Amino acid sequence: MQANINEQRRKRRRQAILGVVGFALLQVLCAALFCALCFIPDLPRWAVAAFAVLAVTCILPLGSALVVLYQRFKEIEGGELDAAAQY
Repeated sequence: MQANINEQRRKRRRQAILGVVGFALLQVLCAALFCALCFIPDLPRWAVAAFAVLAVTCILPLGSALVVLYQRFKEIEGGELDAAAQY
């Protein structure tokens, strides 16, 4: 039974990591796209500034995602889902 619980915890940790990595890749891709748009020739300054702000805005949530991942690891190791599954 303990091996089954450990396997479930490993699976949940893997899923949590994949979720954050997928989110991070999407955000970095969006930021790269906005950065690329900044280099369009003859683009007004306000548009370059807007694209730069959007690029930075895409990167900011990554810190929060790491905090949430840490909290998720604590939930998994604490066995909260395992206890809830018994009800």
